[in-house]
Amino acid sequence: MSTNTIAISDFAQLLTEGGDKRISLAENGRNKYGCGVTPDPESLPFGSATASTISLTAYREAEERYQKILAAEQNTGAYQAYAAAIEEVRQELKCLCDLALPAGDDRYVADVSGTDIVFAASGTDLHLIAAQLMASRSNTNGQKAPEAQDEPEAAALIIMVEPAETGSAVPDALSGKHFSQFSALGVQVNTGEQIDGAFPVELRTVSIRHIDGTARELTHIDAEIEVLVKHAITKCQRVMLILTDVTKTGMLGPSIDLAVQLQRKYPDHFYVMVDACQFRISNVSLHGYLRLGFMVAVTGSKFIGGPSFSGALFIPPSLRNQFRQLPLSPGLSAYSSRADWPDDWTGADNLNREANYGLLLRWVAALSELRAFRAVPESAICNFLSQFLDGVQAYFQQQTHLVLLPVIWPDRVILNTALSWDRFPSIFSFLLKDSSGRLLNQSQTLHVYRQLQQQDRRIQLGQPVMIGRNQEPSVSALRLCLSARLIVAATAGNGDNAQKIIDDALFALDTAAKLSAIPEI
Repeated sequence: MSTNTIAISDFAQLLTEGGDKRISLAENGRNKYGCGVTPDPESLPFGSATASTISLTAYREAEERYQKILAAEQNTGAYQAYAAAIEEVRQELKCLCDLALPAGDDRYVADVSGTDIVFAASGTDLHLIAAQLMASRSNTNGQKAPEAQDEPEAAALIIMVEPAETGSAVPDALSGKHFSQFSALGVQVNTGEQIDGAFPVELRTVSIRHIDGTARELTHIDAEIEVLVKHAITKCQRVMLILTDVTKTGMLGPSIDLAVQLQRKYPDHFYVMVDACQFRISNVSLHGYLRLGFMVAVTGSKFIGGPSFSGALFIPPSLRNQFRQLPLSPGLSAYSSRADWPDDWTGADNLNREANYGLLLRWVAALSELRAFRAVPESAICNFLSQFLDGVQAYFQQQTHLVLLPVIWPDRVILNTALSWDRFPSIFSFLLKDSSGRLLNQSQTLHVYRQLQQQDRRIQLGQPVMIGRNQEPSVSALRLCLSARLIVAATAGNGDNAQKIIDDALFALDTAAKLSAIPEI
């Protein structure tokens, strides 16, 4: 919940404010993702596909900013202090993403320098915001498709891949419904109930895996989506495609090529939001998406390694001009403050002027990690990612209790032919077997996941993700994940640091294998 004053005695507790119940702390001092709000330097942090525990460096930087805001609040009041501070975060995020460069520095930025950033508490909140922006556009008197001139205006259609690979609350958010008992700004709401004034949306989901858990061919996924889009356009619907880059298990879908083709075919009726909430994309890829006119959603709490709940929606110049004057639905006031939007977005003027210090300070912490990552030479990042990949794959070839799922190499060639660090996989999903060679079911896998966090040296892996539908027994995969923070640590100094990270990863896998051999449930 948010607060309009920062007069709070416990800074660590403040990091749990300004979000929904998912970041509330349980009796053990951790949120539902198994992460606390104070540094835990002795843990093995390989769970960044789910969430990360704040680092000591980021914690200190956020606490220092907190003190500065306290001083500013005395002069300007809570909201003005927040508005000024969140604008500073916006500008630094632009700089770190090469969207705002010093005078005379024109590195591949000229056509994306007008990109705007909207902040929100989580990736789920970003889906809600993007969907409502597109749906608000659908409810204006825009030009209809030629083949639908005589048809009445229909609700916008949103197409996404299955929630098991993205987020369980995302369908409600995209549909304009409340998705938790409390909103990001502390309003008590009813989960699944329509948000006040939300524009109507029709949602369709497309499977990205077969019922046995194997990945579907991307061409088949694309073909299914293309049929849905074509049918929607004939019914006078505007369409937004959620292109997930990457999913919980490291997949990319649907293809970027399909999104580009559909946009060119239906330029006035087709939108794309790239769900890059893992933030496992380079600046080159981010710019490629923005040049195509795609919105891009990221968070600072996954790959970057900031504390849970910090989202940002990049809106390219072409869409900025379409959206910024459209009035937002009044129900968004429960999720978004006026200062979370750029000053010249007049459509956001009906939002409340509230201070969400939790969101602000979590982004300050995330930027601390991102700043360190951006300082690492690309060649060093690629060398370590290659070394880590080799070590992990060699380990699984000799392991009998763990089964590595096919490793996905994201295909983003259409964005930029230059090779960058994000061409390497950084999420390794695997199933667990017991001593008799049987796959652990969902409950057993969850039990192992929780046991890992109770070891003498706490081990964080990505939460279990269901693999396949209608399987008996149903199975889930755990995920070994690299983060920006781990890459920074690995590339510092000599090669000993890189080997230590790899050894820690293999220790985490070994521990998971031992726990799975004889599950205690």
